[in-house]
Amino acid sequence: MGFASESRERSRPILPLAGMVDILFLLLIFFMSTYSMRDQELAVDVGLPTSETAETGESQALKIIISFDENGKIFVGEREVKREELLGRLQALAEVSADQPVIIRGDAEGRYGLLLEIMDTAELAGLSDVKLAVVREE
Repeated sequence: MGFASESRERSRPILPLAGMVDILFLLLIFFMSTYSMRDQELAVDVGLPTSETAETGESQALKIIISFDENGKIFVGEREVKREELLGRLQALAEVSADQPVIIRGDAEGRYGLLLEIMDTAELAGLSDVKLAVVREE
């Protein structure tokens, strides 16, 4: 027994694609940004100090990497950051994920005081898992 008149068209079931497309684009952006962060450690040329007791670390893909060179230039990822801007930048990163580890890559010829300043700034920003990058002696 059909109640639909012949003059009215029957509607087909519709699959809502708008939500799925949004999720697809979010996943695409996430994977593209994590892929670009994967090689950021090697982008800044820093001569790391050596250590006999250095441990091999896991992948650097999901870590905040702060580098500084012998001239006192500070880099968060690949971008150079002024000392005055460092706290704000790290606070913004801490809001996104405060449990992300921070790796500090300092030049062997760099200043010890700058290293401590960067470590204190990371702590003030709410990033508590701070580690130093070194090269293991052969």
